[in-house]
Amino acid sequence: MSGEDVADDVTGRHLDRAGMLRRWPVVLALVVMWIDLWGGLSIANVIAGTIVGLAVLAVARQYKPRPVQHFDIVPALRYLVTFARQLAIASYQVAVAVVHPDRVRPGILAMPLRHASDAVVTLVANSISLTPGTLTLEIERRGDVAVLYVHALDLSDPDGVRADIVALERLAIAAFGGPGARPVQDDDAAPGPREDDRSGSLRTDRHEDTS
Repeated sequence: MSGEDVADDVTGRHLDRAGMLRRWPVVLALVVMWIDLWGGLSIANVIAGTIVGLAVLAVARQYKPRPVQHFDIVPALRYLVTFARQLAIASYQVAVAVVHPDRVRPGILAMPLRHASDAVVTLVANSISLTPGTLTLEIERRGDVAVLYVHALDLSDPDGVRADIVALERLAIAAFGGPGARPVQDDDAAPGPREDDRSGSLRTDRHEDTS
């Protein structure tokens, strides 16, 4: 073994040891959460919590999210403004629904996000869930398309709900999607069947009235 190989081996072991030292606080926090969930401090709970914590870290190490390689401050700020506006409007609409529950038509719609990165999909899905009256139930990947299944408290105007999501998607792609991402077209908010190049037929107007 050459001197460089020995040096690389020593450096690798040093980095692994340093990584373990950095991960132990996380394991400790998971152990504390485990003990709190079981409602009592015992040797069995400590051992079980340690095993669970190490297992969680082992699984988490396998997932390496792709870093965001593009960021544009202007559309990001516009995204915040648009989201704040939708938040205020949705809060008012939920308040009206509480006063007049007979006017509420809950339902679920499928909303495709086209050519969106994982960061864009996560941002839009979380924004939907943070908005009063809407909740992202499921995300389904179909090639370049991520289909969000969104539950809306009032789906009497599905085109309006879809247009709000498209507005967030457009700004999110502009802010984080990178120069290669295809911008969302205005007619993407329109209902109706649509063919996807890789995934086959995909309907954007599928929603269920649960009233």
